[in-house]
Amino acid sequence: MPSTLERLDAPGVLDAKPFETIGKTVGQVVDQICRKLRKSELEPEWVVAANFIEDANESRYGLKPDSPWPQIADRLDRFSLSVSIGNSEGWLVQIDHVRFVEEADGGHWLSQPLVRIKVLSRSQAWAIAAVVSRLLDID
Repeated sequence: MPSTLERLDAPGVLDAKPFETIGKTVGQVVDQICRKLRKSELEPEWVVAANFIEDANESRYGLKPDSPWPQIADRLDRFSLSVSIGNSEGWLVQIDHVRFVEEADGGHWLSQPLVRIKVLSRSQAWAIAAVVSRLLDID
C-alpha cells in the first residue's frame, strides 16, 4: 500500500488547480470533483451531493443536486472541509457551506452540507481532502 506521501504525489494531485463553480449546480460540482479524483487514481468509494435523497428540506439535509453552488460573498461566508470517521466503516471527507447569519441578538453560524466523499482509509481521506481543497480553492 502506498504511503501518504506517495498518495499526495500521485499524478494529477499536486497540480490540481481550482475549477470554476460560478453558474454550476451542486451536482455539476460533485461530478467535477469525482472526475478529478478518478483521474488522480485516488478512487473514493463514492462522491455524492450531501442531499442525495433530494429532500426539499435543504436547511436540514443540504443543498439538492440541482441547487446552485454557493458563491462566497465575504469573510463571514466560506467553505468548510473536514475529515471524520464514518458511521459504519471508512472515512468521510465533507464539504459544507458555512456562513454567519446576523440577527438582533448578534447572530449565529449556519452550516449547510454540500458534498460527502467516502473512502476506506484515513490516509486516502486526507489525500482526497488535499485535492478537494485545491479544486475548490479552500487552501
